[in-house]
Amino acid sequence: MNHHNIKRELTDAETVLNHDHYDFSAKYLAVCRIHTLARARPEKIGPKTIAGLESLFYNRAVSGQTQAYFLFKEAAGALCSVLACLPHDACARKAHDAVMNMLSRTTGHAQRAAAEALGSLPFTITGTEPKQEAQREPPVISWQAFLAETRVSCEGPPRFMGRSLVVKTAGHDRLLVVKLVGEKDKPESLFHEAVWLNHLRRNKDVFPVRFHIPKTVSVRGRFLFRLMDLPIPETGRKKRHEKGFAIAFLAHPDYFCYPNEADREKQLGSEEFLETILRNAFLFGKLTGLGIIHGAPVPLFHNRVQGARRDDQGLYLWQRGGRLDQWLGSCRYPNFGCSGIRDFEHLETYRGPARKTYLPMGAQLLSLFLVTGSYFRMKDSRKVGLDPGGRPVDARGLFHKPLLVKIIQGVFHHYYSGFVGKPFKDVAPLNFSSLADRMVDEMGVDRYMEEILRVADQQEMRDDAFVDFLVERRVPMAEAVQMKKGARDITLCTGPHLGGFNQQISIPELIESVGTMAALCLYGRYCEEKQNEE
Repeated sequence: MNHHNIKRELTDAETVLNHDHYDFSAKYLAVCRIHTLARARPEKIGPKTIAGLESLFYNRAVSGQTQAYFLFKEAAGALCSVLACLPHDACARKAHDAVMNMLSRTTGHAQRAAAEALGSLPFTITGTEPKQEAQREPPVISWQAFLAETRVSCEGPPRFMGRSLVVKTAGHDRLLVVKLVGEKDKPESLFHEAVWLNHLRRNKDVFPVRFHIPKTVSVRGRFLFRLMDLPIPETGRKKRHEKGFAIAFLAHPDYFCYPNEADREKQLGSEEFLETILRNAFLFGKLTGLGIIHGAPVPLFHNRVQGARRDDQGLYLWQRGGRLDQWLGSCRYPNFGCSGIRDFEHLETYRGPARKTYLPMGAQLLSLFLVTGSYFRMKDSRKVGLDPGGRPVDARGLFHKPLLVKIIQGVFHHYYSGFVGKPFKDVAPLNFSSLADRMVDEMGVDRYMEEILRVADQQEMRDDAFVDFLVERRVPMAEAVQMKKGARDITLCTGPHLGGFNQQISIPELIESVGTMAALCLYGRYCEEKQNEE
């Protein structure tokens, strides 16, 4: 297409964008045409077209349409195609400013589209696979034989920490951790974790901050083994695999120290928590930048109760902004702590377009902020739920806003630095103080306590599982056994949740902020790599 035809097409499209008598469909088609031209010839997009595209994001007639997100997605994509010509193009700077304005001044579909477009600039992340170890038949061994063969000298009695058998070693200031496969889990997941432990220990010099990576303990040259017996009885509800599959490693003494402990004697002070959460933010960013993605910093669900009959197993898809199920309970044992990131069975190597890391990056940032909220709530873990009069407990007094603002800002900057490899030096299109206010208002008052066990979900359960489910959710046993499965929907008090059942999250500002942060990180890495190429 020659210059004259491109100019005419853009003029016609600008007319459609800037006049209200053109309907939504006409504007959408005009934006799609501009996006096509911007991808092919970004240097032909001028200031008038950029201004017309930006104006759509503040047009109430457009934002009120059911399909507005798709128009915003095309418009933001066109602006980012022009923005990608920085630093040598004057119009690229105008497109950059337009996108940054949209990130800070819009909400809902408009803001989401802008963040996703900025996070979709073209570059590739190439992760390195850990050295593949031969997965041979696991040896079978007793507890005493395990200690003798591995020459681990224990000090004091072993105890259970979750599904792990833990005992202090003598003279080495380390914990021996024997991690057991659950009865419904796959042994391959723990073999996978052991492989990652070895890989990261061999490459630990790439982490410039404190990160204690456990050392694997092999049995007859193999990571995965079968433990015939236990030195103490099993505790907790989750039983180990019938064949006793396990792995073992030596960990730092604070491996099981969580940043949001409920026990007052174990709680971190403000400065210690700040250091811990910012260091972990850096580590998540660094790992993701290396093409190593931790897929479960915190187990988050939209509707945990419906997991059995949903394609997504009820897992939380943050970009959709739905209600977050049992947020405080989900944060109780995060997969990061004082020693750094943990539970490496959730690590995956990523190789491909960087835009596909946008969602896991947002999930990591969201998890860091949720754990931050739970840190303040755990200062008095008794303040939760509803008071005797049925009113939501107000725990906002447990939060310290200046510290919260410092944490929010610090998490973004440290994650960015880890992912991009250099500090963030621009003015972020984020209002840290306003986000802190909203987090305190919603995380500090337990307004949403109910979940509904639908008839359809009840019918998926065995009779004994139905009773167990109710008892786990604090229904008295005598009452639970009298309930008829499938007779009616059952309302249960299981919160606090963030948002009402099957509704949106009560802090949409948090979702928008993590989207913006993830997009800025990807944009920063794109600019850094582009600059290095030049």
